[in-house]
Amino acid sequence: MQDLSVLKQEFAPDLLRTDGEELEKYAKDETPGDYYFLPEAVFLPNNTNEVKQLLSIASKEKIPVVPRGGGTSRCGGSLAVYGGVILSLEKMQEIIDIDEENLILEIQPGVITENINEFLKEYKFFYPPDPASIDSCSIGGNVSTNAGGPRCLKYGLTRNYVYGIEVVFPDGKKEFLGGKMQKNATGYSLMNLLIGSEGTLGVITRIFLKVLPLFPYSATLLVPFKELKDAAQSAFIALSKGFLPSALEFMDEDSVRATMENTDKSIPIEDAGAFLIVEINEYKKEDIEDMFEKLGKVFLEYGASDVFIAEEPYQQDKIWDFRRSISEALDHIGTVIPEDVVVPRANLPEFVGYVKGLEKKYGTRIYTFGHIGDGNIHINIIERDEWNDRGEPLIREILKKATTLGGKISGEHGIGWTKKKFLQYSRTEREINIMKGIKREFDPFNILNPGKIFDMEGNK
Repeated sequence: MQDLSVLKQEFAPDLLRTDGEELEKYAKDETPGDYYFLPEAVFLPNNTNEVKQLLSIASKEKIPVVPRGGGTSRCGGSLAVYGGVILSLEKMQEIIDIDEENLILEIQPGVITENINEFLKEYKFFYPPDPASIDSCSIGGNVSTNAGGPRCLKYGLTRNYVYGIEVVFPDGKKEFLGGKMQKNATGYSLMNLLIGSEGTLGVITRIFLKVLPLFPYSATLLVPFKELKDAAQSAFIALSKGFLPSALEFMDEDSVRATMENTDKSIPIEDAGAFLIVEINEYKKEDIEDMFEKLGKVFLEYGASDVFIAEEPYQQDKIWDFRRSISEALDHIGTVIPEDVVVPRANLPEFVGYVKGLEKKYGTRIYTFGHIGDGNIHINIIERDEWNDRGEPLIREILKKATTLGGKISGEHGIGWTKKKFLQYSRTEREINIMKGIKREFDPFNILNPGKIFDMEGNK
């Protein structure tokens, strides 16, 4: 237990919440399983100065502080595993400014990601990154985890859109890193060190985001194949021919059927082992039509049984709603162990085949879907009651296979609390020690999101 008396003296009850019912809301995030860590307080700042005050006191008193955005982490990233204070940025939801000349949106971290494009529509701009939890995750959380999504194939990750951040370091001091410039060759990129650091190095309180002109025309293709290897081959051939869709996704048959059986979502379906979802955006309608006709020919040549083309927005939304509902559907089947790995995309069929082959060995169901264009696969394992280790032997097999194929243990979700025991599969001991040295430099007392990514001395 932490001594929070100093905080209680400093902050009014509307800022520092200690009521039991209030704390319950922050004891979990969206990590499936029995992960429950009750914080001792929740801090709900309205501005940067209040964040500075909190961290200045917490640093002196050695009180753990866990930054939290929308609470959508799938790997325990926003859990108060050592107690202390949850620093929730949910009230900092202001869209401060849109700079139309520099194409920069200035924004606070608590803005829900989906609301960014709602705001930008009026200006005919858009913000490309679109994580699966877009309707509930916050932009601050996206920056802290370098969130991805289907559109990163063409447009890149969150990191590619962050031009500047205001950050409060663990000692309560504020800095602004970056700016509105497209180029910056002035020493180490400290901003990029903060992006993806999972709230372990600083608290982001203001963000400069690059935005793009909105494409007036789009289409989404849904393409069934008998086997994943045929879907993958056709996708890779299309990319090698110079086609670069904004998104190129795959779903295995089991994921599709589970979603149709456990949600109210549906798509045209026939006997197929895998499905591709392809999104294309263009400035001219004839360019859209030309691209989906040429893509359709490639897919049919390499084994597609059909090509469904959705040009109307409501049709496209229906397909993407289905894709985003897979995780929800699997939660109805049982407790899910979500894994998120990335391999060189040419190795994806071999990797998925290996993973599906482990179902019988471990007596469970494994569902695969994800971003075939960049080799990022979401693996959802249905947990068995008789497992008392959350399927650790199975997970180790999966992660080791990804590593032998030249991959990494996470493409999007990050490491957080649940995957740190596997970090050595993707990072050498020297790399981990360098990261620990960076952590000590930024946060010498290890108060900020302790226990995440790796263990520091005293936190194990």
